Amino acid sequence: MCDLTKKRFAPPRAPASRRLRLWEVDRRFHCAILGTCLTLQELHKVIRQAGLILEPKHSDYDAHNALVASAGQECHAARLLTRLLDRKYRTPISQLAKGDDKALRSHWAQALQTGDIAGPFWGLVTLPHTSPELIQRVYGDVHMLSHLAGASNRADLRRLATLEAGMAELRESALHTARQQRQQLAQKDAVIAELEAQLLRRLARDKQASAPTEADLSEQLCASRRELTQSLRQLERTRRRLISLSRRNDHLQEQLESARTALREAEAEQQAAELAFHQLLVTDQAAAAPATDLCGRQIVYVGGRTSLSPHFRTLVEKCHGRFEHHDGGVEESRANLHCLLSKADMVFCPIDCISHDACLKVKRFCKQNAKAFIPLRSSGLSAFAKELSQLSRTDT
Repeated sequence: MCDLTKKRFAPPRAPASRRLRLWEVDRRFHCAILGTCLTLQELHKVIRQAGLILEPKHSDYDAHNALVASAGQECHAARLLTRLLDRKYRTPISQLAKGDDKALRSHWAQALQTGDIAGPFWGLVTLPHTSPELIQRVYGDVHMLSHLAGASNRADLRRLATLEAGMAELRESALHTARQQRQQLAQKDAVIAELEAQLLRRLARDKQASAPTEADLSEQLCASRRELTQSLRQLERTRRRLISLSRRNDHLQEQLESARTALREAEAEQQAAELAFHQLLVTDQAAAAPATDLCGRQIVYVGGRTSLSPHFRTLVEKCHGRFEHHDGGVEESRANLHCLLSKADMVFCPIDCISHDACLKVKRFCKQNAKAFIPLRSSGLSAFAKELSQLSRTDT
């Protein structure tokens, strides 16, 4: 896909009165179409239906290559792929069929913003009245999204994997604790049942005994008292053990809830980051409305990594805001920081990439001057984008 922006598109081989079939689309783009618009399960199903012969232990990549090679010629496999794509994306194809060039560009910009690009992608490249410039733009956007999505999700996937492993460990520990509690309760019930059985046997023996003496009764009472005292002590130890296990279970439940909360925050940051990347990719500003409207407010970002400042500035300006950055006194003057804070409407401060002293001074200044102080969990783009997306829900 890396040479898509270097060459012009060849004219379609189909007449202008109908949509293109897959083998009539420029074969340079078959890889992007099959990789974006179809799942691996669908590709393997088409291979079985078409009767393509592959190695017994072929990989997903081998299946993809085989279909890409078949898509460039009018054959049974290419016809199956065309019918599958037309049936799967019937709705977006019908929505695009009667649109002019402006409507097609607006529809594609909206698809980029929402992330649902597979159906519009197939519809646009097969419509007979799609302009070559728009097709060039569509293929370029799909190509760049494949890079940006992989780079932005890699760190989140590692963090999610760590959280899921921790949740699995906590779940296993909770199950183990529950099994121990059930065993302790079963043991307690068994002890109580044994004591009741002993008491019944003793009462039966006493009833059958003929005229026991006072000394015998006293000895029996003392023995029973000793047995009951020993049993009560055992029951008390069991009760304390159960209380300890219950407390440990409550602690594990709290840890599990904390892990779930962290997972939800990570998912929210990922969604906010994906929305921010989509907004950065959309080139038609009139067709793409930002998820958050800052209404010209001034945002000052203190601390963090200086290399990310241009990305923050672009995201804020797309949300109709103004952006200024200060490193918190590492290389820039503290006096300049005071001047920037005086003009700010809200102040963002990543707590993982700023000195403790600078963070406290910024927080104290915002409190004294009624400025909005927003601490960030990390200095990455995802945490910043998440807080920006929450501003729209807070304003409404």
